[in-house]
Amino acid sequence: MRLLVAIISKPGQVPDILDEFLEIGVHATVIDSTGMVRLLAPHVPFFSRFAEFGRDVAHNKTIFTVIPTDELVNKAVDSIERIVGNLDEPDTGLVFTLPVDFCKGISEFAENDE
Repeated sequence: MRLLVAIISKPGQVPDILDEFLEIGVHATVIDSTGMVRLLAPHVPFFSRFAEFGRDVAHNKTIFTVIPTDELVNKAVDSIERIVGNLDEPDTGLVFTLPVDFCKGISEFAENDE
């Protein structure tokens, strides 16, 4: 099992990502998030320059989901990149996974493991 975390730079893309997730059987939680540059802009003159570029960088969306198989992780990342573009490009997002050694409360995983 893996925890997939996706920080999406353009919040308007998140509903399309979630639609794709539903098609592949992935359920997720989404929270609002704010990047470091935006938080530091009022306090550090160097960062304040980045806040002036006209794009509202204050709000990203962060998607969290626990995924039972590496195959499904790959499908989820492919889904994200279909919507946001190549994640190696700027202003798309960031995706990473972490191993999960314990998870309780998601009953469909038990059915998939049998």
